[in-house]
Amino acid sequence: MAKKKKKKSRHLFGKKEFLFNFFSILIVMMIAIYFGGRSFYYYSKQNMNKKMEAQTLNGLIIQNNPVTTGEGLHQDKEGYYFKGAVQNNYVMFANRLFRVVRVNSDNTVKIASEELPASFIWGEKNSYRKSNFRTWLVKTEKDYSGVYYDTIPTVKNFLVKTSYTEDILKNNKIIDSKRKYNDYISILSIHDYIVAGGKNSYLNNGKIFYLLGLSSDKENLYVEEDGSVQTCDNLSVYGVKPTLTLKNNLAVSGGDGSLANPYIIDQGENKNYVGNYVKLGNDIWKVSSDQNGVLRLQLNHYLIYNGVEFAYHYSDFNSLFDLNDKKSLAYFLNTSYLTSLPYSGILLDADFFVGEISDDTGYKYTNIYKNKVTTKVGLMNIFDYHVNTVSEDYFHMNATSQVGSMEYVYYKNGLLKEVDVKEVKNIIPVIAISRDIIKGGSGTEADPYIVG
Repeated sequence: MAKKKKKKSRHLFGKKEFLFNFFSILIVMMIAIYFGGRSFYYYSKQNMNKKMEAQTLNGLIIQNNPVTTGEGLHQDKEGYYFKGAVQNNYVMFANRLFRVVRVNSDNTVKIASEELPASFIWGEKNSYRKSNFRTWLVKTEKDYSGVYYDTIPTVKNFLVKTSYTEDILKNNKIIDSKRKYNDYISILSIHDYIVAGGKNSYLNNGKIFYLLGLSSDKENLYVEEDGSVQTCDNLSVYGVKPTLTLKNNLAVSGGDGSLANPYIIDQGENKNYVGNYVKLGNDIWKVSSDQNGVLRLQLNHYLIYNGVEFAYHYSDFNSLFDLNDKKSLAYFLNTSYLTSLPYSGILLDADFFVGEISDDTGYKYTNIYKNKVTTKVGLMNIFDYHVNTVSEDYFHMNATSQVGSMEYVYYKNGLLKEVDVKEVKNIIPVIAISRDIIKGGSGTEADPYIVG
């Protein structure tokens, strides 16, 4: 019989081919894993960044507001801006209410005050750079500057400098100024007011306030109660809308942008007393200043004496805050009223600046600091920061003329008027306490600070 031949085993690949293919597949798998992992990492990171951005003010504004050509959020080469009578751009920052004006291309957010924290004379020059308002808003080389700046804790943690120009309004058109300035705080500009829709915008809230800019005749500009833009001279007295720019990607702790539930900027450990409420006895006060451990408080309602609201004249003849004039408001506040307070023992002696602002002495910001009275109960001067937004028709401490016995009276629409000292007006006292005696409460209206 013939022998059967053994079949040779056949290998699909030779040894060298097998090793080559094995390592090739291994390398391909490693490359796939590497790039797949990186893709997953960057995808996750991108989603995480989007999620983080959605919890910031700039992220929430863009996320919650589709771009429109009507009333709402608009887009231009500089970023996004609100136009029309929108109702979802409210922001609470540093215990005060603002409106979002625009989200800049770098995600910083420009905001303008909803309330008017002060009303006074523009100044002796019509340029904003030389105005009383700029000295009041920002820290400069001048003494007593930056009253508003000092009400915001750790400014540089939250703000970047706001760029602004003094534009010209001519025939209802804006002529842009080529000279730009930068400050941490400025006032609302004619450019921002017009772009937002002017009298038909959210910036028109029935208040009277100055605008940054000039008319073609070099007159100052202001917004009337009806929202129209008017001209005036630099010695007129109107309110101010502080405007500032928040850093990009600031965290928001809550809110949806509505008036009832504004976006709230998370200030972390940056404690802010100014604007908070303090309960003393049966009275509610608001903190208007926090300096060197001393809180200065404005009564958040009209003065109550013997259980009823109590109005009073300033004096029979004298426009000074005279503690020795037994028929004056100054004497009443520091005798009858003071002794009626069950918490009078915790009140500190404080300096109240009473310098005259008038034609006789001039309208420079620093004039009020030329004279002062040290006492326990005083009134606001015209350059104080106003935290009481519910009251009006009340006396200040600064004379408009000693000769004519005239005194300044504040109205919440933004006007500061001159009245005779014999007229009877509402009273908003101002006191000072040590910050160290605050022992409880969160400072909100529902849960005011308490002392102990």
